Amino acid sequence: MKFSEWLYRYLIGEDMFEPGEGVFYAGPVRLESLPIAAGDPRSEWFGPDRGI
Repeated sequence: MKFSEWLYRYLIGEDMFEPGEGVFYAGPVRLESLPIAAGDPRSEWFGPDRGI
């Protein structure tokens, strides 16, 4: 399967490795930008609700 299909199935909580291993986190995906240099601010934002 292609990586995009694997990622989609993983994000919706399907068992990808063995039965009972599925992980599903309700709500939107949290994204965070990490600082590139010392003193750079960190910021976070949220993607759209998964609606699943």
